[in-house]
Amino acid sequence: MSSCRRVIARLDIKGRRLIKGVRFEGLRVIGDACDAAEYYAKNGIDEIFYTDAVASLYGRNGLDEILRDTTKKIFVPITAGGAIRSVEDGRKLLAAGADKLAINSEAIKNPSLINKLSKKFGSQCVVLSIQVFYSGNFKWDVMIESGREKTKKDLKDWIIEGQERGAGEIFLTSVDRDGTGRGPDFGLLEDIKSLVKIPLVFGGGFSSSKNVSDIFRNNTNLSGVSIGWALHYKKMEIYEVKESLRNLNLPVRDVNNNFAINSIKEKLKVSIIDYGMGNIQSLINAFNLLGIRSELTTDIEVIRKNKLCVLPGVGAFPEGMKQLKKYNLIEKLKEYSDSGGCLIGICLGMQLLLSQGTEYEKCEGLGIIPGIIEKLPNFTKKGNETLLPHVGWNSIKTNKNKQNEFYEGFNNTKQYFVHSYALKYSKSLDQNIVFTSDFWDYEFAAMVQKYNTIGMQFHPERSGRDGLNLLRSCVNSLIG
Repeated sequence: MSSCRRVIARLDIKGRRLIKGVRFEGLRVIGDACDAAEYYAKNGIDEIFYTDAVASLYGRNGLDEILRDTTKKIFVPITAGGAIRSVEDGRKLLAAGADKLAINSEAIKNPSLINKLSKKFGSQCVVLSIQVFYSGNFKWDVMIESGREKTKKDLKDWIIEGQERGAGEIFLTSVDRDGTGRGPDFGLLEDIKSLVKIPLVFGGGFSSSKNVSDIFRNNTNLSGVSIGWALHYKKMEIYEVKESLRNLNLPVRDVNNNFAINSIKEKLKVSIIDYGMGNIQSLINAFNLLGIRSELTTDIEVIRKNKLCVLPGVGAFPEGMKQLKKYNLIEKLKEYSDSGGCLIGICLGMQLLLSQGTEYEKCEGLGIIPGIIEKLPNFTKKGNETLLPHVGWNSIKTNKNKQNEFYEGFNNTKQYFVHSYALKYSKSLDQNIVFTSDFWDYEFAAMVQKYNTIGMQFHPERSGRDGLNLLRSCVNSLIG
């Protein structure tokens, strides 16, 4: 498993306030949520998990505004949850800056929502948040409404069903340990871990870096831990947690407080294709930081007049092509690229640049860069099971046959990936592959370039300093 183990800050929100209680009760205001997210990001947190703690009670999600404000200041991934009841609710949160969607209460009440969100946005975008309360005799009750109400769901059956319906990640929280500092529920993790075939994040009760190292020591395939109380009340520091994992020889993303970003001196304006498939707010904020103005559009005349165009993407390949067809952009984007227009595709956007996708069904892509997008393998070459989707920070490696002065210094930097499909590395495609990465023992293309078109399988706008500087280098390489 090559991805870095993730340390995730859980931020429970009411309005704009960061709140915390014990076992989800007795909630107290700690401070401003956006300020807390910025502090954690600067100190090396790998992800932010925002959850509207009262959303399900009032039937609304109030995270839009705080997501827009947060993504102006931080450039690490954000998962958002609370009262997501429809595909449209999910789309709004993604447009506001979320990278993944967490669902709990509504998933229990309406399990088909998992299928709908997965088909629209891809399984890698759907996080099944499961809250449990220990009821004794090695049994755990599945809870909803922010840990307030029991359900009739069997925990193990729900884990299996959620995965089969298309969830791409499980976010498991022990309600009776939450906010207590009593340490994590080792028995809970031991009881369910053999059932989990997708990335698993575990939370509740952490009070020290030793707690974290202990949980990983016997669960090396665990993808990440969720920590709230211990970070909010300074019971542990992020660098201490990561050092404890490094001592176990587990890969971690380095903590780096130096967030120096070199802006682009030339005055530029970028067209961002607003076709309903991307977390566009994060991208707008990234370009703002680089000194580049953004213009959301689906108008090909607007795209043509700007020097640079970006095709973002969070979702499934067929849906992406369907949306491009809806806006009559398929042939026009091909013509734009053929005539010398500078084009950057990000995540799904990169995949759509290629010849064909195989997600759900075979589907023709734009064909601007040759290659077929295929599902990452379920098994390693030795027959061991992998964990799909590929979620988290991973190293990119320079293709020595495609070196470029603009990309010097980015070899082995950590970038944020969240996907289940990729372009497999092959010598026949070598001339277009700039960086590769590994999913277990499977090598795939992390970044491709053909003349004036670049595709990045990762999210540079969510990959911190290294991602933003690489995005700047890509722009410089295109505009010369």
